[in-house]
Amino acid sequence: MVSTSYTLTEFLGRSSIPWPALAFAFAVPVARWVLDATIFQAVGAPLVLPNTKKTDQPVAEDDLQTLKKFKESFFKLTVYLTFTIWAISVSYKEKFLTDTKYYWLGCTKLPCDFFVSQGLYLLYCAEMGYYMQGIPSLIFWEHRRKDFWEQIAHHVVTLFLIIYSYSVNFMKVGCAVFLVHDVNDIFMEAAKMARYAGKQTLCTVLFVTFMLTWFASRIYYLPAYIIRSCLTEPITVSLCIARSLDCSSPRCTPPDTLTPEGSEQDASL
Repeated sequence: MVSTSYTLTEFLGRSSIPWPALAFAFAVPVARWVLDATIFQAVGAPLVLPNTKKTDQPVAEDDLQTLKKFKESFFKLTVYLTFTIWAISVSYKEKFLTDTKYYWLGCTKLPCDFFVSQGLYLLYCAEMGYYMQGIPSLIFWEHRRKDFWEQIAHHVVTLFLIIYSYSVNFMKVGCAVFLVHDVNDIFMEAAKMARYAGKQTLCTVLFVTFMLTWFASRIYYLPAYIIRSCLTEPITVSLCIARSLDCSSPRCTPPDTLTPEGSEQDASL
């Protein structure tokens, strides 16, 4: 990436929240309300609530709260599963999924001026909209948990990072970050649902699966590939561009160092 930048007008136009994100922010609570009253209730009630058909006893408040938490986890599992499938579908053919240099290649000024697919753009809008509505949902809708303020802080910071990375068009690396976070949250929410339903063995299996995916994605892949790329590869790519080197090569090989047979000679920065 070179030092050329957009004008202030161009940057402010890019930095505004895209309208599809606002649409998602309004649509998600509506979809959640519909699912909560239909599918989530139909699945959760038989699993969580005691059988009260044979008695006239009302359902205990604790059981109703457990059902509410079950439906919250069901909703989040649905969201994370949708986002994971969406992220894979828009990136599985993209080079940046397997080669982190492609997070940055093609970016010649900030905000980055390379092309991103419509699917990736809409995924970003959906994630942005989800966290925009997530803050009022935590305050006014969801069961108040002990880590309420931590969750608020998490949502605020996450929303800031999504908006900022959108404004500078770091959406390729952002997609990878979405993927490594969302994929293991699926198993966490599934484990919670099993616990609320009293399925302890299933809960344990799902929690162990969550831990394995958490170590693989967040403890290993995130720092070893994504964070490393963010800290080092923009500089490497900038040097390649400045020296007219082949940035797609692992060694940033100048094009004129290739022999007629296509073999690569020694070259370094």
